[in-house]
Amino acid sequence: MKASSPQPEKLSNFELADQHETVRSYRFPKAKVTVMTIADHKGSDQLPPWIQALRDRYRDLIDIDGVADVSMIPKLFHSTFRRAFRKRIAHSVMLDWGGSVVNQFGHEKEVANIYVIDRGGRIVKRLKGPIRESARRTLFEAVDGALKAPAP
Repeated sequence: MKASSPQPEKLSNFELADQHETVRSYRFPKAKVTVMTIADHKGSDQLPPWIQALRDRYRDLIDIDGVADVSMIPKLFHSTFRRAFRKRIAHSVMLDWGGSVVNQFGHEKEVANIYVIDRGGRIVKRLKGPIRESARRTLFEAVDGALKAPAP
């Protein structure tokens, strides 16, 4: 588990629909610190322990959201994929069919990508891969720091 190289100074606002076809908007600044998870199919298996650790510690103090990198799925199969995804995952996950949002984050394919985003829309920490104790501590330190920082 490694922290990655520098990320964009500030993320651009974006909109994506989730598997229920509900459009979700991300506009900065936000009221809460966000932890954004990004994964393709292979990396998605690594996400549940990360998300559970965040929910256990922060409950509703932060926003926890996810984007699925589905850019490799041909347009012809989008509706079939969306239906299958809905059956498998009940909570809202934004679907990035074109790859523009996941590319903005500089995500790595085939692993879980975890981003701590401050209220102003800046990525303050990136972690990737399966969760380990040292990575969990690093994640909590980054979230705690973002929560203590003054709002933009």
